[in-house]
Amino acid sequence: MKKFLNVLGFELTNYFKTKGYIITTILISLILVVGLSLPSFFDLSGLIPGLGKSDSNIEQTQPEETSNNEEKDNYVLFDKSGLISDENFDLLKSYFPNANIDKVASETDAENLVKDGTANAGFVLESSVKYNYLVENTNFVDMSQMTFQSALSAINRKEYAEKNGINYLELESIVNLPIQSETTVLGKDGAGNFGYVYILVFVIYMMTILYGQLVAVSVTSEKSSRAIEVLVTSTSSTSLILGKVIAATLASIIQVGVMLSAGVITYSINRDSWNGMLDGVLKMPANILITFAFFGGIGYLFYCFIFGALGALVSKTEDISSSIGSITMVFVIVFFISMYGMMGNADSLIVKIASFVPFSSAMTMLIRVAMGTVTNIEIIISFVILVISTILVAWGAIKIYRLATLRYGNPIKLKNALKWLKKDSTKI
Repeated sequence: MKKFLNVLGFELTNYFKTKGYIITTILISLILVVGLSLPSFFDLSGLIPGLGKSDSNIEQTQPEETSNNEEKDNYVLFDKSGLISDENFDLLKSYFPNANIDKVASETDAENLVKDGTANAGFVLESSVKYNYLVENTNFVDMSQMTFQSALSAINRKEYAEKNGINYLELESIVNLPIQSETTVLGKDGAGNFGYVYILVFVIYMMTILYGQLVAVSVTSEKSSRAIEVLVTSTSSTSLILGKVIAATLASIIQVGVMLSAGVITYSINRDSWNGMLDGVLKMPANILITFAFFGGIGYLFYCFIFGALGALVSKTEDISSSIGSITMVFVIVFFISMYGMMGNADSLIVKIASFVPFSSAMTMLIRVAMGTVTNIEIIISFVILVISTILVAWGAIKIYRLATLRYGNPIKLKNALKWLKKDSTKI
């Protein structure tokens, strides 16, 4: 134990003294502190709508903003059908209160205005139920077509009401009857918890991908410099591998913990200035944090031991990328399964199975706890499996590292290392 603690303390001290480690931690923490404190000292309502404004200020500035044509979207309309009379045109424009709509004489004119950027988009109305939408480049969020279709439906209802002697306003009051609804969440608020889960899953992903290679490099570094020959004579290989992996794990957890804490604490202090806008990301429920701490911490350690074992298989740091490629690919697949679970499929069969597999339970069980249905006994069973698997992986890493100290001159294939794990390493 004393040798292990000596290695652990030495490795941690090296991390804490590294300029890159210190600068990265301080810089990102400062960026979060300063960025989340800005609304307390400056009016950012122009950059972030609704931030730092009272209701009266919003009402006072709204007419000025909507009257400024430069801030409005511009649309063009070519009416082949003859449906859009002056009265119907006014009705159409009422559906685009913050935009300008101009009629043009031909479809070519509409296309040219869209191409040269004068208009954001254009509509060529073929008939009362058919139109062509003109746009230079499509984007992911474009509500223009949906708005135009709603306006066209209203115009059609108006035309139908006039032809059949029906009061149009009375018809609209029936068609657009206000519907009141309330949502009672009987299980998990998956939509509300999505922000928390996404941030935490992404933290696990980035820590494993970025720091996993760091663990492998730490294990390989002495072998590449032949310092391993001296180290194995002064301490045991078990103490070396455990000290290196756990030190790298603790250093990365402390670094990420300091940065996240800086952001969460700063936001809690300036929450009123943000009007609670970031509650869905930074104000995390206790059960989600606890699950993240236990499953995320042990799951991360599980992968760190794997990276450490793979790092022990090679003798040069430049060979690490090829050694850890397979486990990196496995972890990327796990991340995609987790993303699938976050997109409304937290109770799907694949996510349930993955929540009991140690390679994926750190992410998928977190998703099930926050967004799905899971019992306490399932959580306990999954956690026990993860802990036992981590212990077994640590034991395997110790065996592989011990083997590697005897064969540090040549890289070892993973399949051979797995075969040798079945044997007593002292007999090799």
